[in-house]
Amino acid sequence: MIRVLHIIQQLGPGRGGVRTFVSTMLDCPAPDIEQSVLSVGRVEGDRFGERFFGPLIDSYSPLLVGTLGAKRLGAFLSKHRFDIVQIHTNNALGFVFASEAKKAGVPSRIVHCHNSALGSTSRLKNMVNVAMIERFLPSASERWACSEVAGEYLFQGAGYALVHNGVDSDKFRFSSSDRAAVRHRLGIPCYATVIGFVGAGIPAKNTLRALDIFNQLRSSEADSRLLLFGQAEELPLAKEKADKLGLGESAVFIGTVDDIWRYYSAMDALLAPSFHEGLPIAFIEAQANGLPILSSDAVTQEADLTGLLKRAALSLSDKEWADLLVTCAGKRELTAETDYVPFLDKAGYTTRSLYEQLSDRYRNMTKGA
Repeated sequence: MIRVLHIIQQLGPGRGGVRTFVSTMLDCPAPDIEQSVLSVGRVEGDRFGERFFGPLIDSYSPLLVGTLGAKRLGAFLSKHRFDIVQIHTNNALGFVFASEAKKAGVPSRIVHCHNSALGSTSRLKNMVNVAMIERFLPSASERWACSEVAGEYLFQGAGYALVHNGVDSDKFRFSSSDRAAVRHRLGIPCYATVIGFVGAGIPAKNTLRALDIFNQLRSSEADSRLLLFGQAEELPLAKEKADKLGLGESAVFIGTVDDIWRYYSAMDALLAPSFHEGLPIAFIEAQANGLPILSSDAVTQEADLTGLLKRAALSLSDKEWADLLVTCAGKRELTAETDYVPFLDKAGYTTRSLYEQLSDRYRNMTKGA
């Protein structure tokens, strides 16, 4: 039996890319691979059931997670045998954890990058991050990234393997019955334009700008709605801004849901004016649904698997963004009639492809062990 431990730095209450990826991998049907999860820092929300360990410290602080948390991680790995640790990260702490795993005798140590930036505007923090990467980089026996831009950011020119995020493409296909049911439940007319936003309150997602763009859209589409999913740290600011803009019931804060594929069918376009991204799982899900996407050009072009993604500069005005959004939403009737799942299958972004790829990688790592 191959024992794999997914290590995460911390988990907030939302449905983020790391949580989604790890949850997907825990459902991998390979009978010879046993997978579990450990969080070094604080966890809110779903804890992955019986296969969850931690948190090792009750804190979100990167300093505490990277010092006391890393020390406790080393002690944990010395007591429990794992063939492989897969460390999910977007910063140098992933390599610090790999160093502890190496000292504890774990033979295979994967550092898996899920984003394209540290997420901090602090020059000092970015300098420290780069210095720590240079120091601890050799501790990783494998380097994986969700996209080229993510790999180039974290691995500083060192080699890496691309591991595509995978979605259950059949589940995310467009459904006219889900579209009608969700709109009925939310009190949204069938003729209204519905815009989706995933990651509400996450600083990198630029929620406040999304509200400004939607407010501009309402000047020409009075019956439009904005559905916001997630509940991260800036959510109170987002709700306050929605009130100041007078959005009222047109901005619907959904929170975290377990059936987001139903909501995709109810939408006409997905809005993502992000400051930075890796390759968002939400974009893959949306494209499986045939949902047009308008994103910032901070999102890698790699994310366009189907021709449904339109990228725009953040320097454009809110009105220019709103006009582009109207154009995207206007394509929904046509895209809803098209099956985009074959595009994802061909590009390797389905759960089937992910399970096959990672199972083979895990087995190859442990050959001869």
